[in-house]
Amino acid sequence: MTTSKAEPLTIDGLANVRDLGGLTTQDGRRVRSRQVIRSDSPLGMTEQGQTDLSAVVAPGLVIDLRTSLEVEHEGYLIGHVPSRVITLPMNPQSGMTQEQFDAGAADNLVDDYVRSIEANAESMISALRLIADQANRPVVIHCTAGKDRTGVLTAMLLGILGVDIETIVADYHVTQSNMGPILKRVRASRLYQDQGLASAPSWIFEAEPDTMRAFLTHVSALYGTAEGWALAKGLSMEDITRLRESLLDS
Repeated sequence: MTTSKAEPLTIDGLANVRDLGGLTTQDGRRVRSRQVIRSDSPLGMTEQGQTDLSAVVAPGLVIDLRTSLEVEHEGYLIGHVPSRVITLPMNPQSGMTQEQFDAGAADNLVDDYVRSIEANAESMISALRLIADQANRPVVIHCTAGKDRTGVLTAMLLGILGVDIETIVADYHVTQSNMGPILKRVRASRLYQDQGLASAPSWIFEAEPDTMRAFLTHVSALYGTAEGWALAKGLSMEDITRLRESLLDS
């Protein structure tokens, strides 16, 4: 099966950034370009990267999915890019230390993601409402690596739009080859050293296709569709219609 691909972006200092534009739905429509961008943390952006982001994307809104502790200790750098920044924290559900595992934290990414759509539903629904409002776009969504929290939110957004599972899986897997610079950044961070993420097991940093495929299978079993999940968590049908009508080309 041939899957469509998100449009690549080159923003100096961002390791895991791409435009969701170009992905296609099961009924043949196409996600519009320069509307929703997924990324790793902009902390690594150079001065040239900020110029690139402003010129190529010109985001109206940046949605930061990091926790308040991450924002406090890691800071935020968006420089002269004229964007609003809204923090909608999504708390990771995986454990990173033996103590966390013993306390019942998820010991694999699939369980982390399944728990996340419950524990972080409020932030996710708020993000989807913001994306549905055309006045906020282009929107940049990011966490630290742009892999897990950003990956889960992106997967649910694409599912609502009608993008097929294998295309969502393939887009998630693109992150795998982008993790090198991000891993170096995480391991050098004092906060992540103290939290245990810097020395976490290798599976924490992977983005394998089977992980996203299994997660989406769980979503189907629990809610039928991504739309079913969104409606159950408080997103209105009006917002879903707005997402589809404004983000998809006919």
